[in-house]
Amino acid sequence: MKYNKPNRINGAWAKASELGDVTEAKIVSETIAQESTFLNKDGSKKMQDVAKVQFKGRAEAMNVNLNKATLAGLIDAFGEESKDWQGHVLKVETEKMRVAGKAVTALYLIPDGYHKIDDEAGYAQIIKVGSEAEPVVQLDDEPEDMPPF
Repeated sequence: MKYNKPNRINGAWAKASELGDVTEAKIVSETIAQESTFLNKDGSKKMQDVAKVQFKGRAEAMNVNLNKATLAGLIDAFGEESKDWQGHVLKVETEKMRVAGKAVTALYLIPDGYHKIDDEAGYAQIIKVGSEAEPVVQLDDEPEDMPPF
């Protein structure tokens, strides 16, 4: 049987709920897609996009799972290559929310000249200041033609 060495970023994970006083950060590694501990509806492992992030005022760089809004903002600002996302000063923004009924804190890393907004459907987007949000297509959403319960 052939085995492949897993491509993972090791080390401590940042807890967004503990970053309330942090305002700036820099990505200090390439971003790697790696398996999450969470499962998809079909039982397969979810994937997450992980990078090492150095938070201003903190001693060590920490692992961060970059959410879709952060990824989209980084791609728009710096391009599709994650190596090009490194070294830029990013604004740190946290937001308390509920996911499946559980209180969690989301973390957003926002490039200079960008800001976080909620689009018409209520999804977070990181867009260039002065531009308009693009509609977000969520594959997990129920189709509009589904009958109500």
